[in-house]
Amino acid sequence: MDRLLKFCLPKDLQGWLDQYKAPYNESAFAKDIPNDWYNHQMASRLAKVVRIRKKYRGKSWGGYRRPSAFCHRKFADRFAIYER
Repeated sequence: MDRLLKFCLPKDLQGWLDQYKAPYNESAFAKDIPNDWYNHQMASRLAKVVRIRKKYRGKSWGGYRRPSAFCHRKFADRFAIYER
């Protein structure tokens, strides 16, 4: 994400992104975000300013065998945000 664009975001969104910042060498700008209602609301607010793509991450559970390249939102533990 462009530094100027991040500077222009509301303070609560800036703090939220800093909390889940991805390492510098990765293409995601936020990762390991817990899959809960509040974090999806913050990601939706961010999507109004920046075009984003969410990638869901998780592991297989008792009733859900996760394919190696995909995790359904319902069974995800966390998600990452990439610029579209």
